[in-house]
Amino acid sequence: MRINKFIANSGFTSRRKADDLIIQGRVKINGQTIYEPGIQVVDGDKVEVEGKLLTIEKKFYIKLYKPVGFITSNFDPYNELDLNDLLDIDKRFFAAGRLDKDSEGLLIITNDGEFTNNLIHPKFKLDKEYIVKIDRKLRASQEKKFEKGLDIGNGEKTSDAKLEYLGNNTYSVIIHQGFNRQIRRMFKVLGARVIELKRIRIGKIFLGDLKEKEYKYFSKDELKFVDEMIR
Repeated sequence: MRINKFIANSGFTSRRKADDLIIQGRVKINGQTIYEPGIQVVDGDKVEVEGKLLTIEKKFYIKLYKPVGFITSNFDPYNELDLNDLLDIDKRFFAAGRLDKDSEGLLIITNDGEFTNNLIHPKFKLDKEYIVKIDRKLRASQEKKFEKGLDIGNGEKTSDAKLEYLGNNTYSVIIHQGFNRQIRRMFKVLGARVIELKRIRIGKIFLGDLKEKEYKYFSKDELKFVDEMIR
């Protein structure tokens, strides 16, 4: 296994950042500093990054239905409801992407740093789909503006999006960016307020029939998506 992949699989950092650490001379194999990302690691080798001895942990991937009222964190100093209140996992983990406290739906939970970095990286333009209820129906001209992109403040402008009206002031929204509270801010620019927001898809991973607070490990088919993202 290549040294950069070993570092990524250990959960220390992504393969791309591992390359930088290696070139900077911050990685050792069996006590010897190495500078080539292509060097192979074999069974029995001791790999250190910045003095920390690394081991490979088994990767896992979970889809979770986060209810409203929970923050997307597994450490909260203010004792809010967080991911530890939803998941019974005796391992290090984190959420791949954000979902604000007032929103619900699909979260991907993992210990795979490389997969997480790729999942949220803008270059992949990964679709994220939401069901959003607002306080009124947009005009046709506003729907077009939503889809073409909006200035939502703080120097942030959204790229193209897909919007489909489902009835009862409810829309299907597909975006591939991840600005903080992006969808709420987009509707606010158009004078509408979000009442309910639920994420139902990230890439090829669907919320499916999960109910609030339920979670499942990825199926074999869903694990193929992981392979696509880290290939």
